[in-house]
Amino acid sequence: MPPADGTDPTARPAGTTPSGPKVVHVNDCAFYAQRILAKASEQELPWSFYPRAVANYPLTGLNGRARYALDGAAWLGGLARRAVSSDLLHIHSGGVTQHTRFIPKTYVLTLHGTDIRTLQYDERWRNTILRGVRNAAAVMYTTPDLREHILPHRPDAVYLPVSIDLTKLPLPVSREQGRARVFFVSRWDDSKNAAGQLETARQLVLRSGGTFDVYGLDWGPMAGEAEKAGVKLVPRMSHSDYLDFLNASNIAVGQAAGILAASELEAMALGVPLYISLTPGLYPDDIPVGREPAESPAAMAELIAAELKDQDVLERRGAQGRQWIAEHHDPARAVERLREIYAAASR
Repeated sequence: MPPADGTDPTARPAGTTPSGPKVVHVNDCAFYAQRILAKASEQELPWSFYPRAVANYPLTGLNGRARYALDGAAWLGGLARRAVSSDLLHIHSGGVTQHTRFIPKTYVLTLHGTDIRTLQYDERWRNTILRGVRNAAAVMYTTPDLREHILPHRPDAVYLPVSIDLTKLPLPVSREQGRARVFFVSRWDDSKNAAGQLETARQLVLRSGGTFDVYGLDWGPMAGEAEKAGVKLVPRMSHSDYLDFLNASNIAVGQAAGILAASELEAMALGVPLYISLTPGLYPDDIPVGREPAESPAAMAELIAAELKDQDVLERRGAQGRQWIAEHHDPARAVERLREIYAAASR
């Protein structure tokens, strides 16, 4: 029971900050760290961000290699200074441990996809990835399909999904005006099963009959094939512009690789009805998306074309998707779980 005077015994005194380790997040993937840090900042947690160094210049020739070495040394120096004044590093992506291993600091590691799903099976990267995984005080992964790739090496790895803060997104808009837009939200490459996406896109264009448009990003090695199939490509854009474009779409089509990544989750969070072929067993059966088996792109296209004509179905699926994100991808919940992980790792 609360005290008789009505005060909250769990409330912090004015001007104080939560106790806990001082943590530096190193690198980011698909705004994963950014979303967590934004929520942590609201709670006045002592967590900060150090971006990965980017060499946006040629690495060939004596000058290019020398500049790369100097920039790398400067980056390591910056990380070392931050590590000295912190309790813990939180590294995003297994490949980044190739560089951070030179800093003798306790760290936790989040695996984001390609690092553990693909690079660990590449001889050039395997030792780096597995060394980083085995030496981490704690390991997390962001999508459920990664479980089978990480658990043999770290049975204690924790699933901590992508966070989506509904309050930081554009408000859902009315999509009843003008010609309907179906938007493929993922890039056209093998990691997203672009071949499956392409076949669904072809089937959709065939069924459109000029009543709706099929759009996709001009991104990925198979984007040209998508354009030949009749997909209207839009250039890569800032994240805020991308969200506005997605928000104005009538339907979002997810990647054909069977998982919900950031783009798919953002569509649901915006209330845009999502259609995706999910890998059986990875997600609850009642997840509010339109789905058909991955081997049936024609059935998926037929479902999308039919439901585009039913505004009630679209609105209901969009609202349910937004609610599902609020319940399962709340950044406040992710921050609370990380506080527990950091406390255990820094003991």
